Amino acid sequence: MAPSRSLMPSAAVPDLAARMRTFRSLGGNCEFGFVQRYCGVEPSGLLRFAYTPIDALVRGLGCAFEGFGVPGDLCIEETDTGAFYCRSERYNIWWNTMQLVGSVAPEVLLEREYGRAAHLRASFLAELAAGSHILVRTESQGETDADFARLSAALHAHGAAPLLRVKAVGAAWKPEPVRQVGPHRFEGSVRRFAIEEAWAVDFEPWVHLCDAAYAARHDLPASALAAAPVPSPITFRTRLRYHVGKSSAGGSTPGPPTQDSHTSFMKAVDPAAFEPARVYVFSAWVWIPVDCTATRIFAACGLRRLAWRDADLTVRERWQRVWAAGRFEPGEAPGAPVGLGMIGGRQGGFWSCRSVCHEGALPRPVEPPRIRPQPAPARWITRWFDREQTPRTASSASGDVAQP
Repeated sequence: MAPSRSLMPSAAVPDLAARMRTFRSLGGNCEFGFVQRYCGVEPSGLLRFAYTPIDALVRGLGCAFEGFGVPGDLCIEETDTGAFYCRSERYNIWWNTMQLVGSVAPEVLLEREYGRAAHLRASFLAELAAGSHILVRTESQGETDADFARLSAALHAHGAAPLLRVKAVGAAWKPEPVRQVGPHRFEGSVRRFAIEEAWAVDFEPWVHLCDAAYAARHDLPASALAAAPVPSPITFRTRLRYHVGKSSAGGSTPGPPTQDSHTSFMKAVDPAAFEPARVYVFSAWVWIPVDCTATRIFAACGLRRLAWRDADLTVRERWQRVWAAGRFEPGEAPGAPVGLGMIGGRQGGFWSCRSVCHEGALPRPVEPPRIRPQPAPARWITRWFDREQTPRTASSASGDVAQP
């Protein structure tokens, strides 16, 4: 067993939110901070929402970030997106203040960031010394093996926390274990990085990667991280259904079709039926015929959507999974939406089946339906589907879209 790992009984494995609290970002950009947010956790961290050049990071680790956040080091900058960023002139580290231009006076914000910088620097160094977190660094363009070797050496001068290097491998991505490439050093991959819009995370590969890293860190089989089923506060019909959009922007009355009509196929639920602060996910399989004119097919799970996958409208005549994860907060008015939605006219609808809502940040892995919807009487299709189809749990999921 590698010295950086700690053996943990499978029965003691924490849930996904608790596991995600054991990770810390080493910058690159804000993406991993949003991954943690979508898992329902908000850990503080010096570099959680920061752009951090790797040379500056190595230099800062070498001197324990001496001079970071001292008077004169920080300044507030406006970005093209209308957000305020704070920058350390000594280390060229930029971080998102989560404040929009015009929402606060720059001098007030700067004073606040000075106070935060001192606290976060001290916490960061203490966490490095404890070695209790998995440190995540996404690979930026031009960063080499030698750069990560220098970063690893600089980190381990402080403690034994493992470093996880994350690469983007494109469409070839599939769930797999992380690779140990040296003492306290691991590598893994996601499909793509959210470079321009860090909040637009390709969420599922990130969750698979973090679970693989957590399992490697604690010598656990991947199967030990599967959440036990929890009874859902609401249920849906799982049988095959056909959905069509509104024929006009005002409702379902006859009229010329409009491409921007919004049709809801959702339940209005009482948020009080859900555990507060926990993450729930709604998912359904959808089949989009070639003649469907929808401009968007999507899912909702409450008013606070955290992560989601809309339907890929370029995928026709195949099953694909659509889902959304969100929270239900105490005090929200009844009527939170859970289910599917569509934007588009009445011409050409879509099919769905196996709608389900349960606790968790991602849908549980299941095989896609095997039935191929046909333009036949709904009663015949439903009878066939009920007789032939039984959801089956898959041991792994390499992608939601599958040939029927």
